[in-house]
Amino acid sequence: MRKLKTSELISIAAVALFGLIGLRSLQAVRAKRDADCRALAKALDKTIREKTPRVFEGILGHRWNRETKRCLASLEYHYKPCDAKERTKNPEACDGPDADVAIYAFLDGGARPLLICERTYATGAAYCSQSVYGIDGTLLTTQEIPPDQFPAVKAGLLGVKP
Repeated sequence: MRKLKTSELISIAAVALFGLIGLRSLQAVRAKRDADCRALAKALDKTIREKTPRVFEGILGHRWNRETKRCLASLEYHYKPCDAKERTKNPEACDGPDADVAIYAFLDGGARPLLICERTYATGAAYCSQSVYGIDGTLLTTQEIPPDQFPAVKAGLLGVKP
């Protein structure tokens, strides 16, 4: 077996050190993106909750999509039913769904809904739609998707199993 020379050992150590530094740098960038994405999702959640007083339960999620280089926020809300007094005071808010789930992408300083699904428990009705945006953030198209396909589409956007 051949002994390594000092210069070869130094070269190997330098490559290993630079590799470790590069890996640490990449981890730091990913951690910062995740923290920034989480903060955007929380801010959007807070904004929606301030506009919608009927929310009694919400599930918040986020993910940085490396392929599209954008933050995605998943917001799921369940609403408390309106009583007679609330129905007369604010009928528009009471006519809304009993629950909804939405996936938002943060583009050009704003949140754009990519996927929305609203459910009404009394009738068992659900309406789901998916929006597609151009590179400049303009809405290109919106299409209705069957509610039973919603979990798979949502999982695909968030990169998780349905």
